[in-house]
Amino acid sequence: MRFLDRFVCWVITALFVFFVSITFLQVLLRYLFSNSLGWIDEISRYSFIWMVFLAAAVCSRRGTHMAITLLEEILDGRGQRVLLILADLGMIIFAAVIGIGGWQLMQLNWTSTSPATGLPIAWVQLALPLFGAFTVIFSIEHLIAELRAKPIALEDAAVDEGA
Repeated sequence: MRFLDRFVCWVITALFVFFVSITFLQVLLRYLFSNSLGWIDEISRYSFIWMVFLAAAVCSRRGTHMAITLLEEILDGRGQRVLLILADLGMIIFAAVIGIGGWQLMQLNWTSTSPATGLPIAWVQLALPLFGAFTVIFSIEHLIAELRAKPIALEDAAVDEGA
């Protein structure tokens, strides 16, 4: 799974660099030349959507999603472990529903195009089934690690990226 995690992180990084670059270009065009390109707003929005969904999938592998940890802190070691297992199972179900629904949405909107670029809206919505697939894979890996009592920590993920 390290390879997939690294690949997705590289894609997120590339999307971020692209997003910042075209947004900066748009700012320059607006304030220096009092003109802008309509497609930049659309493409930057789409790249941001992709970044968010891919990053959410990576967070499921690393167990770094935002959480209210009050219940986890109240429970003992065994209770915490059960809670984390239930959270992983919930994430798997949620991601599967989003992935399947996203795939169906993509199929419905394949002929719809975006106004500025003319790209099929389905290309933007492809982020949903990919989020679902990656999150299911990463959550299953996280669940297996939790069942083996060897959770994937942030430090391990940082080591994975540096390897």
